[in-house]
Parts: sequence; C-alpha cells; structure tokens
Amino acid sequence: MRDHRCGAPVDMEVSVTESVAHNAPDSALPAGLAVSHQTALDIMGIAIVCYSVLIEQEEGRPAPDAAQVAQWERELEAVAESRRSLDARDTDRVRRLADEHVALVRRLDRMIDDN
Repeated sequence: MRDHRCGAPVDMEVSVTESVAHNAPDSALPAGLAVSHQTALDIMGIAIVCYSVLIEQEEGRPAPDAAQVAQWERELEAVAESRRSLDARDTDRVRRLADEHVALVRRLDRMIDDN
C-alpha cells in the first residue's frame, strides 16, 4: 500500500482520539470484528484528513472557492458522524463503510495538489 498524500501519521492520531472516546464497544469483541472495525475507523480517518488537506489548500488559493470549501466541510462532517456512530457489532455496515471510504480516499487523494 502506498503512502497517501493525506498523511498516514495524522490518520493514526485522528483514529486514536476519536475511536477510543466515541466508539469503544461495551464488551470485548472477537479479534476479527475488532480489527475490521478499527480498519474502517482508520479508513474514515484518512478520508477526514484528505478533506482537511483539500480545504486547507483551497483556502490558501488567491481566490478560494467558498462553495467548494463549504461542500467539503459538509462531506467531512458526514464522514465524521458515520465514524462516531459506527457500531463494531454491525458487521455489514462496518464492511460497507470501509469499502465506500476506500473508494472515497482514492478519489480525494487524486484531488490533492502535490505542492
């Protein structure tokens, strides 16, 4: 797996701060469920970082597109809400969101400037 321009180390920081506080299950999970859940959280964390990078880049332009920034902020918040509400026991949703967000990260990563 190649490094994302979004920044993998930041992803881990996002994952730890949000997943522990908001997504800790009430009881211990089988290892497979816990890993799948954490993987989905990490992928969504990378998407959040990608959106943040895109927003920062756009806001740094001489004439930023305010509508685009607002759209990315809404999309970022939607990902964050999905991430906060992800229940590790809902394996179908965990798998679906992981798959959806892998595709999203790939799309967002291509949009990031290589500056």
